[in-house]
Amino acid sequence: MTTAEEYLRDIPAVHRSATNTIAARLSLWAKDLASELQPVVFLPGQNDHPVFDDAARVFDDAVEQLLLADAPRPNEVPLLFVGYHAMNRFTRKRQTLGFLVTDQRIVIQDKFAGVFGRELPNYRMLPVTSVDPVASSHALISSVGSAFDWSDMVKLIGADSAEGHSPEFRLTQLLEDAVTSVVQLSQALGLAVAGEPGEEETENSTAAELVPRLAELGIRSDVLLADDPRLAKMLKKFGPKIGLGGGETIAFASLDKTFAGVYGIVVTDTAVRSCDLMEEPVVSLRSAIDPASIKLDDKATAIITEPGVAHVLVSHLSADVKNGIVTALRELIAGDIKP
Repeated sequence: MTTAEEYLRDIPAVHRSATNTIAARLSLWAKDLASELQPVVFLPGQNDHPVFDDAARVFDDAVEQLLLADAPRPNEVPLLFVGYHAMNRFTRKRQTLGFLVTDQRIVIQDKFAGVFGRELPNYRMLPVTSVDPVASSHALISSVGSAFDWSDMVKLIGADSAEGHSPEFRLTQLLEDAVTSVVQLSQALGLAVAGEPGEEETENSTAAELVPRLAELGIRSDVLLADDPRLAKMLKKFGPKIGLGGGETIAFASLDKTFAGVYGIVVTDTAVRSCDLMEEPVVSLRSAIDPASIKLDDKATAIITEPGVAHVLVSHLSADVKNGIVTALRELIAGDIKP
């Protein structure tokens, strides 16, 4: 029995019956997909995959690496994996990359583990209580798709379609169709009721703690947490430079290492500290910051915490990640989320 099978064994029978209905519908949907899309679509217990004999294992590995590697939600059932496995050149192990759709979330992994360990997947809640599942699913997949690194997955499905649609567009549309089906069936089967598994979480601060909130914002793998060995290595010289005290507890950081040194921002329990390359450090005491005043500067290169006080951001971050860091910082200082 696989780890995934052991996990599913504890899901209540009534809930499993409903999700089995959704899985069966997805199986019929998958059979009608264009042949070039089949290599990246996997279903639970699949023994008739048109391309791979080990499709069931691919799905189970995705469940173990994307769902069970972190904390699944109560009674969460995996339904569909869109992605692939590849050999990680650092760990020499097969690693799952792609999207795992459950009855409650879409879990996303697009970065290989590096020399300092694996970056945990991000996730977004499915809009299972939405009054317009089609529009809400489109908005969700447009958001996660724009932040995903498609460069390797699109190679698996070939060139543009006969209609001129790019591989990235076709994969995004595939995910949108699948999520829409899951949401609509969840509502029809009564799974999307308040307080039950599958309840939609709003885009406001739905998580009470920092780490789950970072994942909701889609930036968990883009920031460094206190126990990350990469952070410890960067802070050996950078910590003293920004005046980081031994009594401070780090909430999260966004740093980058260049030939000229380390730069970026560190948020602790008492202060926000940052330093740009070849510049003097900047420090804001959290007690002096009005959460409502936190914002990006006009060029989106720094976070303004107080009038005239700017904390540099890592330059290669996307706009979504920068906005996510601003949101997390604002909510953390306001006390809406806890470290």
